[in-house]
Amino acid sequence: MGIRRREVASATAIVAAATAVVAASVPARAQSKTESTWDLIKRTGKVRMGIFDYPPYFLRDKASGEWVGAMVEMAKDIAKELDVKLEMVEVGGFAEAVLSLQSNKVDMNFGLQATPKRATAIDFAGPTYWIEWVTVNNPKFHGKVWADYNSPDVKVAVMTGTSDSLLLSKMAPKVTKIEMQDISQVALAVSSGRADAFTTTVLASMVMKAKNPGLGDFVNPTPRVALPGYIGLRLEDDARWQKFLNRWAEWNVMLGYNEARMKASLKTLGIDEIPSTVSFSPN
Repeated sequence: MGIRRREVASATAIVAAATAVVAASVPARAQSKTESTWDLIKRTGKVRMGIFDYPPYFLRDKASGEWVGAMVEMAKDIAKELDVKLEMVEVGGFAEAVLSLQSNKVDMNFGLQATPKRATAIDFAGPTYWIEWVTVNNPKFHGKVWADYNSPDVKVAVMTGTSDSLLLSKMAPKVTKIEMQDISQVALAVSSGRADAFTTTVLASMVMKAKNPGLGDFVNPTPRVALPGYIGLRLEDDARWQKFLNRWAEWNVMLGYNEARMKASLKTLGIDEIPSTVSFSPN
């Protein structure tokens, strides 16, 4: 019986020690999981933005291989204001905007619309600009108003997981959508005749039309559709990161800095003339 008691006591001590180790390790893991974006940026000395090929927002400079574009300039200014480094992390387009934030791959994603569905998964700061949705037709198709696209016989190309797709469903619910991963594929579908038109923001449409002579009319369909663009963020209790970005956005929009960045990015792509209908502010 004495040996049996010693064995039980020994086993109890081992279990207690193991429990203590586990208990000690759990708070550390929990703390790392709940570290706010603001604290993470301050601790690491860097802020991470999601990036992919989508001119004039983001594009690689052919000479240097570096990422440039209007949103890159905005992100650089944010990093400068915070006195931290900017790290650009490649993601799989707008379709991965939510997941890349939720998985802590990036700290912010630019050029997002605050759709109700996205708002259930991520948060937003801004707006950083305002933008209109337009269409670019195949030369053989001559749609002018949204009703012209609202038919199963009309094929319209859009980027997967974007507000382009959502807005098209609202403005032309009967249309046949062709969804693709990136904007270059979307433009090619129209110029090759696979699709009758594509819809996206006025900026991307201008760039694609300038790069693809085979595209047809650039159209502002009525009724007009315009939405603000936001910075996507992780959902979290600590509001310091969001508050900082809200004030940054307000400052840069009201002083015209973000509009200047948009126009400068377009100019590097050979687009000097901007239609009078294009605006980057709510006024």
